[in-house]
Amino acid sequence: MNYIINNEFYTVSKLNASIKNILENSFGYIKVKGEISSLSQPSSGHIYFSLKDEKDVISAVCWRSNISRLSFFPKEGKNVLIKGKISTYSKQSKIQILVNDIELEGEGDLLKLLEERKKRLLKEGIFDKSLKKSIPLIPNRIGVITSETGSVIKDIIHRISERYPLEIILYPVVVQGKNSAEQIINAIERFNIWHKKKDVEKNVSTIIIARGGGSLEDLMPFNDENLVRSISESIIPIISAIGHDTDWTLCDNVCDLRAPTPTAAAEFSVPVKTDLIYKLHEKFNFLTKLILNKLETLDLKLEKKKSSLPNVSDGIQHKFQEIDWIEEKLISIFKGLIVEKKFKLNSLSKNINSEFIYSKIKELKK
Repeated sequence: MNYIINNEFYTVSKLNASIKNILENSFGYIKVKGEISSLSQPSSGHIYFSLKDEKDVISAVCWRSNISRLSFFPKEGKNVLIKGKISTYSKQSKIQILVNDIELEGEGDLLKLLEERKKRLLKEGIFDKSLKKSIPLIPNRIGVITSETGSVIKDIIHRISERYPLEIILYPVVVQGKNSAEQIINAIERFNIWHKKKDVEKNVSTIIIARGGGSLEDLMPFNDENLVRSISESIIPIISAIGHDTDWTLCDNVCDLRAPTPTAAAEFSVPVKTDLIYKLHEKFNFLTKLILNKLETLDLKLEKKKSSLPNVSDGIQHKFQEIDWIEEKLISIFKGLIVEKKFKLNSLSKNINSEFIYSKIKELKK
């Protein structure tokens, strides 16, 4: 047997780099099937897990930047199909898969069908944000479309009663199976009919469509194309709360608001009553201060205007003073005239001959 002897010395780092280079260039992108185990997600945000079958195990890592693009969020014990490439981690001398995408085993056809349906509806513009309706801040009544059994409706009722107690109308439907989508469509149409008729007992401001978590197959009714179109045509705003935070359906894309859980949907549908009261008090106090400040400002302006106006009272008093001065002057003039007339009278009286006048009167009398 012939052996090729390589006399070149490798450092550990160089050897690991060479192995890494050989593996990555030999395999490129591959698909690996197996069961997820030892799942962890540290503070870095990256996801680490092992992929195993009946005999062996291989390590896998999904970088944080790639998590949002995964078709399926990894879960412990799930059989999956991994798409990625082979690499090594030299510090631990181990081979690992750098994950590009994850699909549930046996659900590839469903995911492909959903992707095609999503692209078609997206092209039609059904998912446009401009079409989404705003959720009323203070609703008069909430409509809930979900199963009448289970924890979902109980959680919604409990949360709404805590935050802002109001009437809830439950439209019971089955939330999985072949009849589920049809029942949900009927419920949406019925709520909209009551809304158009302004039914005082059944008219709701917001609709919540909710169910708990489940597999892709369980959630398939919420990917029904007819249901998606029914939601888009609803005149009542709709909140979706389907599955868990990592689950995503076509209904979530078309609804006016997507909630990660049914409890969160209840929180999005109503405000906190105590917060509203507190905010009203804040607004009242703010307006009160604003009005008082405005009145104070106007009062200062009025005082300023008053100071710039002529003093009418002083003007009147000055006129009275002139009248008094004229009065004194007239009195003085009249007194002078009287004295002068008296003096003239006295002068005249001295020149009068009383005897002559008396004798003259006698003559005239005879």
